[in-house]
Amino acid sequence: MEKTMSTFLAQRRPEKTLKPHQMRRDGIIPMALISREHGTSLLQAKRIDVQHALRHLDGHGRIDLEIDGEKGKKKVIVKHVENVPLHGGILTVTLQEVGDKDVMKLDVTVIAINHGEDDQGTVLTQPTNQVRLQGKMSDLPAHIEVDVSHLEVGHHINASDLELPDGVKLISSPDATLFSMQVLKAVSLEPDTATEPVDGAAAAAEATPAEEAKEE
Repeated sequence: MEKTMSTFLAQRRPEKTLKPHQMRRDGIIPMALISREHGTSLLQAKRIDVQHALRHLDGHGRIDLEIDGEKGKKKVIVKHVENVPLHGGILTVTLQEVGDKDVMKLDVTVIAINHGEDDQGTVLTQPTNQVRLQGKMSDLPAHIEVDVSHLEVGHHINASDLELPDGVKLISSPDATLFSMQVLKAVSLEPDTATEPVDGAAAAAEATPAEEAKEE
């Protein structure tokens, strides 16, 4: 099920404003918006609103942006998030305005379907779960489903095996492995109870005093 875009409210950053670290201290995240004409404007939003927006992006990483006091909404993608969890979390966010006809390069998630339970001793591996694609926003898929029901042991599915929509180009390496079926290495769970044989000299040296006294 594809995610639907929600609306994110932000404000134009005043000319005379606090420094970024002061804004974050007050719960405000400094942001930048790159327009379709490649100009950059400065925005700001409440931290709680930014966190909510990042959790409700659609399959392409987009969200509807509404700027306080301005009419209409802009479709934007999250181009970059500077996030340092040990130093206050989100520091800055960069957004980029996009249209359905804009040609973009995006990372698209790859999902395995029709994968039953692994047979005993085999496992389905997925070295990477994304591929980079190029195409119009309206043509780029939110995700790609790959049927792995017929994948046999020792075989793999590469990025070049993907069926892409018309007008969409693969940017990732075509040789990148997406899925493979492998045999698990057998590991014995039985404890090692084997003991090394004791030669006669060692046995004699380990004789108990009681045994020595009996021999006398």
